[in-house]
Amino acid sequence: MIVLNDISYSIGNKPILDRVSCTVQPGEMLAILGANGAGKSTLLKIARGDLKPEAGNVSIGNRPLASWSHKELAQCSSVLQQQTILTLPFSVREVVLMGRYPHFKNTPAEQDLEIVQAALVQAGVEMLADRSYLELSGGEQQRVHLARVFAQIWQTDKKTRYLLMDEPGNNLDINHQHNALVMAKDFAGRGNCVVAILHDLNLALQYADKVLLLRKGVVQALGIPTEVLNEENLSHSYDFPMTIHYPESFEYPIILPAVTKQMLQPK
Repeated sequence: MIVLNDISYSIGNKPILDRVSCTVQPGEMLAILGANGAGKSTLLKIARGDLKPEAGNVSIGNRPLASWSHKELAQCSSVLQQQTILTLPFSVREVVLMGRYPHFKNTPAEQDLEIVQAALVQAGVEMLADRSYLELSGGEQQRVHLARVFAQIWQTDKKTRYLLMDEPGNNLDINHQHNALVMAKDFAGRGNCVVAILHDLNLALQYADKVLLLRKGVVQALGIPTEVLNEENLSHSYDFPMTIHYPESFEYPIILPAVTKQMLQPK
């Protein structure tokens, strides 16, 4: 379980987060949504221990975050960042193997190598395994890092793992955006906790179990997606008119910006 309790954070005199609270239970995927500057990335950095909140506290697995060692956290949690920069010509397999570093000292065990191969297959990059990472497109690199973070927290027992994702669809086409979230959803469904910052509201509707909607660092709404993501909440949070459609043949509603012809006229 991940618990964020009354989290507040400021930069100088500017408040970034104001008493934000939420809980992610094992088996749940939480999507954090909000306009640019809403505090999404800051909240995720606090959840993973990269920033210390001015007020409030974080706990993981019923333990204060501060009580976890770096090695303990690295063995049970992983973070997919928006962009990870590597400048050395590692092979794709070597990059994915980096996810196993917290689990061995000098030489990977056979199990580590098997996990790396399984993660490559799951992320759909096994055919790139021997290619130089630097030769890949941005989308291919993102899929390699997706394999890496899953290799890091690959389940070999029944202990809960924790996956934090900052815009997992960054640089990915629509097919691979869905595949990344299918992987995350399946991972959560096996008794783990997933927290993902998403910009695509429709993906949040389809994959998240809960949604935290932020506006200027304050919780606008928290709950199941179909209740939180209504026209009023969305229009207010994004300062832009939004509309929701309910096609008969679709399992989920569709969120669209309510763009008018007048809006398209040059100012």
